[in-house]
Amino acid sequence: MALIDKELCELVTRLGRMGHRHTLEVELRFTGIGVTSGTDEYTDFLSRFRGEGIVTIIDAVHDLVLHSSTDNR
Repeated sequence: MALIDKELCELVTRLGRMGHRHTLEVELRFTGIGVTSGTDEYTDFLSRFRGEGIVTIIDAVHDLVLHSSTDNR
């Protein structure tokens, strides 16, 4: 996941150099992982990118938002 985190940050930097001023949002859709919402266990996912964009984690089985980095801003 660290490589993806780094690549997403570099993508935001490149887009910024090209004049794009939008916020990049990444949505991770997990299936079959017995997790619950409202916990802090998701804050480590894409931790560097969170400073550059938005990370949303979804339980795809139940179509439920487990975590969104917009909750922490």
